[in-house]
This record gives sequence, C-alpha cells and structure tokens, in this order.
Amino acid sequence: MPYVELDKGYKIHYLEKGKGKNLVLIHGFLGSSWLFEAQVDHFSNNYRVIAIDHLGHGKSDKPESESYELEELTQFLDETLSKIIGDEKIILVGHSMGGMISLIYATNPKLAKRLEGLILMATAPKLNNPGLVQYVEDLKSGAMSLKDRQTIETIFVGLCFQRKARKEQTELIKEFVDRTLENEDFVGLRTMESIVNNFDVEDKLKSISVPTLILTGDRDLFILPSEAESMNNLIPNSTLTVFTPKIGHMIQYEATEQYTDTVENFLKNI
Repeated sequence: MPYVELDKGYKIHYLEKGKGKNLVLIHGFLGSSWLFEAQVDHFSNNYRVIAIDHLGHGKSDKPESESYELEELTQFLDETLSKIIGDEKIILVGHSMGGMISLIYATNPKLAKRLEGLILMATAPKLNNPGLVQYVEDLKSGAMSLKDRQTIETIFVGLCFQRKARKEQTELIKEFVDRTLENEDFVGLRTMESIVNNFDVEDKLKSISVPTLILTGDRDLFILPSEAESMNNLIPNSTLTVFTPKIGHMIQYEATEQYTDTVENFLKNI
C-alpha cells in the first residue's frame, strides 16, 4: 500500500498501476481513491495510472491543524506528484471537488507546465448551488453531521446518485456510505466552506491551453450540467460530453461504458 511523506510529515496514500504516460485521478468531496479503483485497473493497460487520496481523505493523514482550503490541497497534490514522478508530465483527471482542484492546478501558470491534458468530471469553476450553502450552514450549526448514517444515506447519496443507480447498485451504495462515514467532520466542513466561499476560477478559464475533456451527467443534482456547458464555452481547447439518459453526479458508475469509451478516445488524441 504505497504512501509518500510530504515535507510537513503528512503521509499521502495513493494507488498506482501500469506503465506509460501518467494518468492522475483525483477524487471529490468526502471521497478517496477507491472511487477510481475500476478505472485504475482498466486504464493501466496503456497508462501509468495514479489515484491519490487528498490530505484528510481516505487512507491519507487527517491533521486537524490544516485548513483544507482547495488552494492548499492543490499544493499538496503537486508535492505528492513530485515525490512520486519527479517533474514528469501528467494528464489530470478530477471529479467534482477534484475537478475544482484540477482547475486551480490548470490555471496556475507554474503548475500548469506539468499538464499534457485535462479531464473535468462533474465539476464547475465556481459553485452555483444554493442548496449546498445551506448544507454548510447546517454542518456549522450542528444541525447536520457527516457522521450520521441517515444524513449520508438520504441527502448525500441523493445528491450523488440518480434513482436508477441507487436501486440497481446497492452494494456500491452501501460501500459509498460506509466509506463516507469514515471521514472527519472537520475535513468535510472545511473543504465545503472553501468550495462555497473561496473557490472561483471562472475568470481564469481562458488561460487553459491543454486539450480538455469536460464530462457531465444530464441529471446531475450536485454540480448542474449547465456548469459544464459554461466551461466548454470558456476553455479554448475543450470538448464537452453530456451522458444520458438520467445520469447523475457519479458518471463513472452511472454511465460506465460511455465514460470509458469517451475517455479512451480523448486520451488517444493527446
């Protein structure tokens, strides 16, 4: 089980498999690299695939002293990559909050030099979902807890998965809930506060020059599909795929074949 140690002494967990160009997968809010295990296996036939647990998530260290601002998680990501692959180029794949971190990475001139390509999954350059603002307020007030199973099973699963997936993929949903409950309240609250209050790279999107694939589900309730359309209009060298019918936030699970084919076709052209 591989780890790297950051300069601050924190241990970061990651999965790694395969040889070739570096395909780096980063997860979203309250997630971890386990959400990409199937993709690590599949794409490792042609690529060196690395899936990283952000600081505070999965099997990585969870220091309470950190702020968990997305800007800081981006810097920790780059340091992690430097310790794994030096200064080698990467194709960066980010889902949801991981997509936001990918956008910070891609719009930072120093960090963007490492990029060969960018895949943005179910994400946005700025959060425009009033329901999540209330979510943060409820977490701060104690009216809601990320350690409460019923909250995760109803609200969080409902945001992440469409009804069909919830009905047909019961084992996945159970593991999703169990893994989510392993998170610390302070990590979830601080990352969500950062997303809601401090994250906005909309004005920087035109600076992204690498080939970019934007993916969304037509019924994503967490990050609205209109966000993907706006990004496609602003990122110069981008293409957009909207998965249908009735595909939600977790596109790699709800539209697996479409997702895999679309990503493979994009990667072949980089």
